[in-house]
Amino acid sequence: MVSATGANLSTLISMERAEPDRFQVALVASHGERAKALDVARAHGVETWTGDFDARCGIASRATGPAARADYRRRARSWHDGLSARMAAWEAEHGELDLIVLAYHRWIEGDLLDRYHGRMVNQHPGDLSVLDPDGHRVLIGNDPVTAAIALGHSATRTSCFLVDASPDGGAVLCQGPPLVLPRGSTPPDSRAHELEQKRVSDRPALEWTVRAFASASLALSDRTHPDGSRVVRVNGTDTALGGRRLTAGA
Repeated sequence: MVSATGANLSTLISMERAEPDRFQVALVASHGERAKALDVARAHGVETWTGDFDARCGIASRATGPAARADYRRRARSWHDGLSARMAAWEAEHGELDLIVLAYHRWIEGDLLDRYHGRMVNQHPGDLSVLDPDGHRVLIGNDPVTAAIALGHSATRTSCFLVDASPDGGAVLCQGPPLVLPRGSTPPDSRAHELEQKRVSDRPALEWTVRAFASASLALSDRTHPDGSRVVRVNGTDTALGGRRLTAGA
């Protein structure tokens, strides 16, 4: 499921090209009609679905006040419930989808989350293992790189996590290699840094996670971390919050 440039989609397509008997990008869906990722999918012959979420559901940031917010969430849930039903029909004809990868800029609730529980992952450009004194994740939301710069962090890294109904709160499966923030970085530098982070941290984290799913080496423990997320097991071994932490060149 895509919204932007198709960087993560390109990672998956590269994996398919290298190992076509092991990986296949079967379907790409977007909430919009003009995402560059759709062009990436079409160029490689992948079936694409488009829509106009914003025209039907509105813009989340414009839904101010409890009533407007409730109406927006109801419409957004209806949209994604419809997508879930369409995907179910597709699977009945083509076979079950093993994994849903999000590079998707809309909040998901409802049937779609239930249908792909435990097999929907998202890439987040923030270190989701950073907690505040109360055990809450610090770098959630739309712009964690800017937040990391503002907090004086020395580096950023991408987290690949299981999607659930919480705001960036699902179990973290893997974190990509850290990308050092140049000394003196300020919030306006965040965009260029995040683009470099896609190459340095996003891609390795997504590749590792997809391979781990394919090899059935991931599981969730009954134990939880201080933030309430489930402990991730890799090849039978519990990991710290953050899951498998990759290093440069790994």
